[in-house]
Amino acid sequence: MRHTGGEQGRSGSAERPGDAVCAVATVAIAVYLVGLLLAVTTNSLSGSSALLGTIKSRLFSPLLVPAWLDLGYDYRLTYGLPDDADHELEIAAHGDPTGERLSFPGTRRGEQASRWRRLARTIAVGGLDGDGSPVAAGAGRGGFRGTGTDDVRVQVFRLPMAEPTVTGAAGDAEQVYAARVRMIGGETQLIKDEARGEVAPLVTPR
Repeated sequence: MRHTGGEQGRSGSAERPGDAVCAVATVAIAVYLVGLLLAVTTNSLSGSSALLGTIKSRLFSPLLVPAWLDLGYDYRLTYGLPDDADHELEIAAHGDPTGERLSFPGTRRGEQASRWRRLARTIAVGGLDGDGSPVAAGAGRGGFRGTGTDDVRVQVFRLPMAEPTVTGAAGDAEQVYAARVRMIGGETQLIKDEARGEVAPLVTPR
């Protein structure tokens, strides 16, 4: 009986994690709880310090999103927004419908295609400051050589999202951004297309 008890004691001690593993687990749990507390207390645009807001946005913002939910790209299976769809970039000579057209990602695949889609989405949706015009101007400057002119038109198209219950091709792509990029006096000029509803009506003088 003593021999059996000794074997059970050794077996129990062998199954117990080591002190180093327990210390690492304790530190990880403490960091998680602190990060969760910071994320909750600073989840507001007002009433929180810039330091806590920076810590939350840089380190602990993923704690607010469960690991099994990809909210940025969930449109294939769940309830994604239109902005989550794939975007494509097109650069063409301004005023020349028969001229050279540069399409990105075009036939590119893999990570290179993903980068072009992210760039196109940044132009359409906007970056950290909410304006994608600087990125569009840079893309237009890059297209000067490919189109053979320093006056180009930059357009972004949003591809239709595939419905989970529907197979096959959907409708045509939707243009969500358009601007004219040209070089004037050595400086890049961007003229963004205005929506028709935002243009003031003409007033006929009496």
